Amino acid sequence: MSLRSRILLLFALATLLVATSVAAPAWLVLRDAEGRSATVRASLQSATLREAVDRAAAPLVASLRSVVTDEALLSARARQDESLLRQRLATLLEPLGSSVRLDMVGGQGQLLAAVPAAADPMASGATALRRDLLPGQVTSGFEKAEGEVLLVASLRLAQGDLVSIGVPASEVLGQIARHLGADLLLRDLDGALQFASTASLRDSAAILQSGDTLEMDGRIFRLEPTPAVNSAGALVGEILVLADATAAIKSRRLLLLVASALLVVAATVTCSALYGVIRDALDPLTELARALQAVAGGDIFASAAVGRRGDEVGAIGDALESLRSNTMALDRLQTGNRLAGLRERVLIAQEISRLAAVLEGPARQEILGLLEGEGATLGPAFARLSGHVVQQHRAMAELLAERTRDLALVRQALDERLQFNRMREELDVARRLQLSSLPTTYPERDCFRLHAAMEPAKEVGGDFCDLVMLDENRLLLMIGDASGKGVGAAIFIAMARSLLRAAMGRGATPAEALAQANDTLAADNPTLMFATAIVAVLDCRTGVLTYANAGHNAPRRRNAGGGEGELPVEIGMALGVMDGIDFADQFLQLDAGDHLLMFTDGVTEAVGLGDAMFGDARLAAIVADAGALAPARLVEAVAQSVEVFAETEPQADDITMVALHWRGVAAVADAPAREKEMI
Repeated sequence: MSLRSRILLLFALATLLVATSVAAPAWLVLRDAEGRSATVRASLQSATLREAVDRAAAPLVASLRSVVTDEALLSARARQDESLLRQRLATLLEPLGSSVRLDMVGGQGQLLAAVPAAADPMASGATALRRDLLPGQVTSGFEKAEGEVLLVASLRLAQGDLVSIGVPASEVLGQIARHLGADLLLRDLDGALQFASTASLRDSAAILQSGDTLEMDGRIFRLEPTPAVNSAGALVGEILVLADATAAIKSRRLLLLVASALLVVAATVTCSALYGVIRDALDPLTELARALQAVAGGDIFASAAVGRRGDEVGAIGDALESLRSNTMALDRLQTGNRLAGLRERVLIAQEISRLAAVLEGPARQEILGLLEGEGATLGPAFARLSGHVVQQHRAMAELLAERTRDLALVRQALDERLQFNRMREELDVARRLQLSSLPTTYPERDCFRLHAAMEPAKEVGGDFCDLVMLDENRLLLMIGDASGKGVGAAIFIAMARSLLRAAMGRGATPAEALAQANDTLAADNPTLMFATAIVAVLDCRTGVLTYANAGHNAPRRRNAGGGEGELPVEIGMALGVMDGIDFADQFLQLDAGDHLLMFTDGVTEAVGLGDAMFGDARLAAIVADAGALAPARLVEAVAQSVEVFAETEPQADDITMVALHWRGVAAVADAPAREKEMI
């Protein structure tokens, strides 16, 4: 966009802003005047409408005064005979017409009688009227009862009662319209039409709003609203009067038209004058811009046909001439610099040729080829020379780095081999320690049968079990699991097994043995390891099982009748957590045919596909199976089920089980005791 267009656009915007700043206050003044005029019109119309309502209510007031002077009515009120009062009101109402309503409100605000019958007084502000009106004073206004707007007149009696008479507003609004000399309509608060003085108003009442203007027969009418308020001061509807506003609206339109025309004429004259001034000022600038573009394009002899002037345009012309002079001087200087540059290029080419002589054959020929001929360029030749030098240096550095990496890989492989051998030796020691806890032979008695099994995981854990005879009649059963993996876990569980076995050998109960072992393990436990364990002693003479638990899984029991469930145990705290912990001995009378399975969490926490766990429910189902009667068969069935469940998932923890079949005390008398190991 040219400077001329931008200046004209800026002026147009400024003119628009000035016009707006003038028109906006004028519009606000007109709007304020219109608001004041509307307020005056509303007040005048309200007073006129009040006068018309009073005139329309005059017949009602006359009838009301006739009613309140009726002796029979006053006598019925004095006797407080409401039935007779309603009858007399009905008699007085007959000559007034079927649409007229009458009611009487007592001194306490209660409705004494109403014809026709009604639940509430017609005058919603009956209490206020009885307080504010003087005896014999009358007031009239609009009320809404049972969905209909009424014109109601009320009169206060000397004894404080209030008598009201009312007719539908539609019956008197026609008279009010004639008194006002204008059409009108009445709508209630819900917008429902109650009355319209003409059929055309009734048809368009749904779309008419207060303040709307209508054109009819060449005249302009405005809908002036007046609120219809009941005796309690609440709004019951709105009366819209169609007032003639032709003169006011036409004069306002004429005023706006004249003001707009004057504003347009002023803006047009101002813009024309400014355009002439801008054209005289910008034409020389256009010529100067053309000459400046020619100079910028390389024509240092271009000039502008602008005479000498004392304004800004003359200053720009002088600056253009100075620019032409400086440009010519610069051109002469650049010519000298080009000649000096050619001499320097020749000297640099000679030096590059000398450096290229130290390169090998193909590289040297490439550099010399770039320097030959008239179009020789120094930049590519120097770049290729630098590239070849850097490439040779990089090749030597890479060769040295490659030899260094080979030596580092050999050292790393040797270190990894030594570390692998140490880990393998450590795992072998741990596995031997772990497997040493599994008995190689089992005690044998006619009253019980035993079997134990351990399936170590690939990563050595810390399970153990022990089955020994403490004396002629007591069988010791122990099973446990240590936290962690590796040699540390194996050593910790071996210590726990040795401490428990030593305590039981000294005659301690299972709870005492757990407490002694716990105190010893917790006293020196810098690695914060712990172990769970169950220690049980079976008295072969009575079948009583005495046991104590240190945080281990509860064993499973199946009786001779096939009933299966967990052995009732107190969980207790794991060994090695803290010293001074007491454990409780529990007692269970085994019945002939009972099976007992002690196990570690490697059974129930075995993981199958989808990270599902084997769980207690599957183990309980296997123990409850009557087909697994022998201890060895029960242990084998559990191990096979876990293996099938895990499918291809690796075994994450050791699986250790001890199975006991109690045949009963009677079996002892049938055959001599045999045993393979005694303590």
